[in-house]
Order: sequence, then structure tokens, then C-alpha cells
Amino acid sequence: MAHWWNEIQWRMIQTNLREIDMENINAAEYVRQLKEFNANVVTLNAAGIIASYETELECQTKSSYLHGDSLKHLVESCHKEGIHVICRTDFSKVRYALYEKHPEWAYHTASGEIMNYNGDVQTCPNGEYQKKYMFDILNEVLTKIPFDGVFLNMSGFMVVDYSGKYYGPCHCENCQREFKKAFGMELPEKDDPRDPAYLRYMGFKTKVMKEQKESLYAFIKKINPEIAVNGFDYLRTESNTEIDREQWQYSASMNSRLSSGHERKIPSDNASVDFMGFRYRDISVSPAQLELRQWQNLANSNCLSFYLMGTPENHKDISGFEPTKKVFRFAKEQEDIYTGLQSDAEVLVLHSGMPQRNDHEAEGLIRALSESHIPFDEASIKSMDTLQSLAHWKLVILPNVPMINDAQIQALDAYVKDGGMVMATGDTACYTSTFQPSSRTLLNCLGIQKTIEKKKDAMSTMFRLKENEKEIFPHCVEENYIAAGAEVTTYEYVSGVAQYMELVPEHPFGPPERCYFTEVQDHPSVSVNTYGKGKGISVPWLPGTFYRTEGYANTFNFLKDVFLYAAEVKSVSETLTPMVEVVITKKEKMHVIQLINNTGMFLNSYVAPVPVRQIELTIPGCRGNVITLCGGHVEPKIIDHECVIRLDELKEYEAIVIKEEN
Repeated sequence: MAHWWNEIQWRMIQTNLREIDMENINAAEYVRQLKEFNANVVTLNAAGIIASYETELECQTKSSYLHGDSLKHLVESCHKEGIHVICRTDFSKVRYALYEKHPEWAYHTASGEIMNYNGDVQTCPNGEYQKKYMFDILNEVLTKIPFDGVFLNMSGFMVVDYSGKYYGPCHCENCQREFKKAFGMELPEKDDPRDPAYLRYMGFKTKVMKEQKESLYAFIKKINPEIAVNGFDYLRTESNTEIDREQWQYSASMNSRLSSGHERKIPSDNASVDFMGFRYRDISVSPAQLELRQWQNLANSNCLSFYLMGTPENHKDISGFEPTKKVFRFAKEQEDIYTGLQSDAEVLVLHSGMPQRNDHEAEGLIRALSESHIPFDEASIKSMDTLQSLAHWKLVILPNVPMINDAQIQALDAYVKDGGMVMATGDTACYTSTFQPSSRTLLNCLGIQKTIEKKKDAMSTMFRLKENEKEIFPHCVEENYIAAGAEVTTYEYVSGVAQYMELVPEHPFGPPERCYFTEVQDHPSVSVNTYGKGKGISVPWLPGTFYRTEGYANTFNFLKDVFLYAAEVKSVSETLTPMVEVVITKKEKMHVIQLINNTGMFLNSYVAPVPVRQIELTIPGCRGNVITLCGGHVEPKIIDHECVIRLDELKEYEAIVIKEEN
């Protein structure tokens, strides 16, 4: 059955209303501003910490600013203009006065301290507020006001406040009782993976939140099955910044790919956050950064999303409005083309699925694939069980994924045996499903017999190219040596595994007079094992991490050769600057090749991108009428059954549409 959320191309505006915004909010003006953005979905604050409507419940604090148009009138006014409205709730905190009446609802540290931030007290998912009263609030707001969807903000076991102060795992009476009942042990004092109790606690938290989300979903669907629920019917993420946190220019692309999947059946509400960070919610990030994120959202999921504080009318810094409106306007004009597109990538990156959590190995490989112009999809390793078949992809990449369960290992080995390829880096599959270290990687397809040594501080270790390997590593010929970074593992392989390069172990790196090596060991930088009809590729170090943190061409050239020659996947263009992303999508009798210009990223700043000219792309298996959507001139030719397209100029973004001939 089709529902509203998967029948439209989302153009979302999240207006994160402050309580004072309800003082004089005008529904007609609010809707007019949304229409200026060509929005068709909006998020409105409704319930939880502050009720933005006339609540009759004692378990939430009613706003004292309800003097403008009512929340119900706002929702109904949006509906008249074809705008769907998501109900934003936040049950992570209650006002201090409410906490004083119900201290048992609160999160508590091991010493009994609560997390009180500006009069808002953190609640615990195991407390009665989230176990019972949250459902009462949802029932009231969703029966009083005709919302189209629900988003729960900041759900989960929070251990830090808005200033970054760390409090540790919750030790409220409910958590202590339930954890001891489940595992017969005390709660861990802090988040420490080395503590056996903490490993159990990770599973404990996962189970609690899974049960809560499933209960909420069933409860909301009983109220109205046409209410979209975040985490089930659509997936909300954020591309945001924070002061003192490193930038990640592929944030929107990564979030969108992870959420939407290669079939793009689930709407990806990846909110491009307007403000710099928690401290500066009234000041926008660079306009060019906001525009880049929306082009990335569009290319990788066909959904757009913009998040600002207050309303468009009272938001003072409007520097990001026009760039955002430009992309929204373009998406609306070309809605017929973008609706129903699916990814046409032949590579899948399976990783932790936690964007902006410093998974440097995944991010580095994602960067190298993007800059090699190799289209790819992303998925969380946890979602692997729901993927219908890995056979859709030619290559599956596992970027240092230490713990893979038995069923996933069997599926990956079977995929390779049937003709697929797996590439694994670092400690992938080196821990059992009970978090215990294994004597070797558990993926049989990699051809690894046992672990010889794991080094966590390899210092000056590097790999040297052999004379007979120059055809396999053509981009590394001038370098001859590849820097290994901090972590290197040496393995013993089964018979017949092809091993490339040789290891130069740690050696003096100062003073200059002593900077040379005298030993070379027969340990590879990459190995390739034939397994059934397919191949298992092992990279026993962390090239993605080294490339993400250091960014040298040395690492990029190595990875590019592994992708193109060891794994034999194809680049859309080997001559195009690495600063352009290429996304290939398709639907019946149509391919859409999308190019995103990243040349505006300079150090940690974003400026207007520089036009890229004379681009040549090779798209296998496509032929037909070729047009562009943003004004570029194309010259297509069929050469050896491949469509070779020359594009004269790329500005911020271009979409090349190939409509196949009958």
C-alpha cells in the first residue's frame, strides 16, 4: 500500500521553534514563507519538554507563550497548501519543577547526580516518564491535532549535556534493577569497552531502545496508520557542524546513502543544519556549504531537508536561504525525473553506520571512492540481514568492522563463493559475536590462516612495491613506497593467496644520518584470495584512516589501484578532478548521471565552487537521447558499447539524463 511519505519527493523545512515563537506566530505568514522555499513537508515543535498546544496533561509543561495562532491552526493551514506536517517531540528531558514532583523519572549518575541543564532535567528510558507518560502525551497531541508524522528528538541513553560534560551510564534505580536482573552484575561506572560489564551494557541499551521504538511505532499506528514514524517510515539524520569538530565534506552524501539504500524506498530526511553549532544557533554556516549539502542530498536520495531555529520570518541570519531555495526550486521543477530513481552503483560499503562518530576508516575509503569516481552505495553492517541479496553488487567493502556475527560471515563467504568480491581492511571480523578476540579473521574468503602480530604503533613502517607489480599498481610506480600509518597486522595465509608489496618494518626516523632501513619482510600490503568463483581481498592495515586524517596522494594512489586493478571495478572518469562527486542513478529506460562540484571546499571553509570544464565520462551499457538539466552542453558517442559523454562545463551541479531508445 502506498503512503504519502513515499509518494512524494521530500522538500523538508524543519523549523525548530523556540517557545517564544508561539507568542505571535501567524499561520498565513508562516505558510507563505514555506511556499517561498517550495517546501512540501515541515516539522513543527509540539510536545514533550514544552507543550506548544493546550495540553490537559500534568506530565508535560505547557508553554506560557501560546498567544499566536494555535498549533492546530498552523497544521491545518499547511494542509490547505499541500504541505505535510511532522510532529516534533522531545521526551529526553522535563522541566525542573516537574522533576521535583517525579524525581524517579530522571537519569542519575553513579553518585546520584542528575543531569540538570538550564532547568531541563534528563530523563531515563527505563523511567516511568518514557515507559508510560510519553504514550499519554503522544495520544493527546496526535488525537487533538492532525499531524502527518512523528519525530522523537534525542531519544536514547544520553551521557553528555549540551556543553559536552560527561556523566557516564545511568544508575537510576530502574536501570540498576533491570541490569542486575538481566546479567547478575552491577552497572559499569563509565563507558569503557575493556570492562566486561560495559559490553553487556551495550546490549542492554540496544534492547531497551529497540523495545521502546517498536512499542511507539505500534502505538502511533493504532492512532492513525497514515502517520509517518521516524526510524520506520522515514529516516532522519543531520549534516551539522560543531565548534572544535573537524569538517566532513561528504556528510550529506554519506547520510543520504545510508538512509535511503540503493533502492531508495525509504525517504531520507537528512537535515542540513543552518547554524554553526549549539553555542551559535542564530548564526549560519557558509551559504556554499548549505547549497553543497542539498545537491548531495538530491543526488543520493532525491530528498531535500533544511533545519533552522525559529521561523523563516524571524530568523535573523538569512544568508543560507537563497542557496537552499535554489536547490529546492530546481528539485520541484524536475520532480518527474527524480521521482523513482535508484542507485546504479556496483560497489557497497558496509560499515558501522554511525555518521559523524569518527569512523575514519569508513570515511577515508568513502573519500577515496568518491575521488576515484567509482559510484557506490552504503549500508550499516547491522542492516545487512535486511538486504535482499549482496549479489546486486560486484564488490562489498568492509572498512575495519571488527565484530561481524556468524550469520553475516556466512552470507559474505557465500556471496564470494558465488562470484562476488569482498575487500576488508584492518581488524575486520577479528572478534566473535560475544566480543572475544579471534586468532584470525573469521571470514574464510580472505584466505587467512592465523594472525602473526598486531602492531598499534607501527611508526615508520611502510610497504615497498616489487619490480613485477608495476602493472597492478600503476598509480604507485613513482612513489615505490606506501606509508602504513599506525596500525599494521601481519598474517599467515593459506596456500595460493596472491600477496602484493613487501613490508619495511620500523626503522630509525631520526637523526637524518640514521634514517634508513636494512630489513624487508615478506608481508603484503594487500592480498587476493580466489574463493569459489569470487575473490577475498585483505588490506591488513588502515589506509582509509590514514587518508582521512592525512590526505596524501600516496595513500589515495594505493587505494585507487586496489579498487581499479585488484577489485577490477570501473571508474566513470579517470581524468576528472577528484573534487567532483559522480552519482549514477536509474529508473525504467532512463539513467541520470549527477555531478557535484566540491571545488569550493578549501581547508575547513566553503566558498562558491570553481567551474570545471571539458569533462569526459564513460557510462557502460547506456545509449539513447542525452540531455542536461542545468544548461551544460554534451557530446555523446558510443565507443565499444559504452556511452562516452563530453560535458563542456560543470558549475555547482549538473544532471545528465540518458533516455534509452527502444
